[in-house]
This record gives sequence, C-alpha cells and structure tokens, in this order.
Amino acid sequence: MNEIDIYHLPLWLSGIYDEIQERCIKTLKEDSDAYGKILNETSQLLDKYDFINTLSARDEIQEPKNLTILEWQALERFMALEEDRRDFEAIQIYLFGCQHTLAMLQLLKII
Repeated sequence: MNEIDIYHLPLWLSGIYDEIQERCIKTLKEDSDAYGKILNETSQLLDKYDFINTLSARDEIQEPKNLTILEWQALERFMALEEDRRDFEAIQIYLFGCQHTLAMLQLLKII
C-alpha cells in the first residue's frame, strides 16, 4: 500500500480526514487531563514568546534574532510539548481506526 499524502487528498477524503481530526481533538480535550495541560502550557509559551508564535505559525522571519538561554529553553520546551501533543493525537486517531474497524467487522458479521 502506498503512503497517503494528507496534503493532496481528494476533496471528499480531505473532508473525512478533517472531521476525524476535529473529533480526535474534541475527545482528547474532554477526556485527557494530560492533553489539556499540554495545550495550556503551549498557549502560555506562545503568549509569552512572540518568536515562538512566529515560528509555529510559519510566518516569514524578517530578521535574525539572538536568543537568550531562557528563550532557547522555552523553545525547546515548546517543541517537546508539540511532539507530545502530536503523539496524543496520533494515538487517538489510531484508536478511532480500531473502533471503526471493529464496528465494520461486526456490521459484516465477521465477528
């Protein structure tokens, strides 16, 4: 099976992917305290450090910036939190896939 390029999906499949992604985030916000803490800390870092906001929004960098040790530490923490957030979301999407697979197997009376 070829890899799926989520950035060039057919329109109908893109809509399904977006819906699943939204359900994933909604479920995690409702059910996971750890995920909520990640979002809160990430938000605090974005509010406190404009340069992190610029980087995360993929805005064009206009000029070089010398970072202090504290700013480097904040950037490092932000990147770790973003990786954790993506891990939570990937696991949740996988679990949704398991649920959907079981439901389909039951519908087809395979299990």
